[in-house]
Amino acid sequence: MRSFRVAVTDTPNTPHIMWDRFIDDLDRAGQNGSAAKVPLPALAPDLPSGTLFGDLTREDLKNLARLANSLGRRGDVVTTLWTDMDRRRKALIKAEKEAEKERNKEKK
Repeated sequence: MRSFRVAVTDTPNTPHIMWDRFIDDLDRAGQNGSAAKVPLPALAPDLPSGTLFGDLTREDLKNLARLANSLGRRGDVVTTLWTDMDRRRKALIKAEKEAEKERNKEKK
């Protein structure tokens, strides 16, 4: 039996492939602590490519979810991830402010 080796070329950067890579990057980063530092790839002209996921606005997120839906992907994945990340960030800020208040109270 003969075996043939076929050269595998890089897959083209179609919107579907770029989306799947982006989601994989978000997933890996999330498993390592936070997806906030994952840059948004150039998926569509109305999206701020290069912007870190944690710096996206709610409007950016809506556009990202719409793009996902147009690609046949679940837009709620990025929405849920961003919302959870934002909630954790706000809770951390609140805890820091409360700790600062307590330290100031003790100084008086």
